[in-house]
Amino acid sequence: MPTATVAPTAAPIPTATLAPTPMPTAAPIGQRTTVDRPDDSDLPQIHLVYALASDGVDRFFDTNGAIKTSVESVRYWFRTQSSGLDLRWDTYNGELDVTFFRLGSTEKSVTALGAYVRDVLEQELKAAGGIQGSKQYMVFYDGASTYACGGGAWPPLLYGVVGAMYLKGLPDGPVPCDSNTLGASPTTPGYLDIAMLHEFVHSLGLTPTCAPNQHSSGHVSDSPNDLMWAGDAPWDLPPKLDIGNDDYFRHGNPDCPDLANVGYIDPLPADYWLPPGVSR
Repeated sequence: MPTATVAPTAAPIPTATLAPTPMPTAAPIGQRTTVDRPDDSDLPQIHLVYALASDGVDRFFDTNGAIKTSVESVRYWFRTQSSGLDLRWDTYNGELDVTFFRLGSTEKSVTALGAYVRDVLEQELKAAGGIQGSKQYMVFYDGASTYACGGGAWPPLLYGVVGAMYLKGLPDGPVPCDSNTLGASPTTPGYLDIAMLHEFVHSLGLTPTCAPNQHSSGHVSDSPNDLMWAGDAPWDLPPKLDIGNDDYFRHGNPDCPDLANVGYIDPLPADYWLPPGVSR
């Protein structure tokens, strides 16, 4: 009888495995980043952006300390005015996270939008994936507007999460916006610093229509020394936070939104609210 032979066992074919793609290392604070760094907190927070038109001149406000000092002055003012409350800022390893963003639009085309510069800033940020979750955005746009030095949303009339300063706004006006210095002092906010906070408050939907002194789409009419003032008299700076506590801060009306209870306050209020159009 022929002897049966056993076919040799084939050597196993090695299976290729793909190594996981490592997460890119975030740029250290102080260096430029074009992406939002990992967040220290998952609570509602304010993210900072230094934005330029496609052909805008770079003054490096994201890395030279100007925006950082501007925010420090606003924080100092707000803590003083609110008896110790703070706003929750987007931080990375305990430091303010500032993103650089260059628009696809030229400075001339953005300036030509007049009152709608804020809108294109939000639209381009969103298209680039730069709008995330429940964040609000303070955008320091280093370009011009023929309409104003800044702009904010005011939901529900205008939904949005961007409040912006146009650092070279009103170039032909009697007082061009860039005649003011951004971040001149960490304890005394100048016009550009406090005006950015003003636009942020607008983007929360404040001053609300239920406030007794609300007028002119989210402003107050009772004192030119109020943060949210608009009127014929010049803005009296540095301002106070809701003079009389009757319009938008600690006003005691449960049927009217109160800045003291918004989700961007630190520490987080127990029964906080977020602006219309923003989800938790």
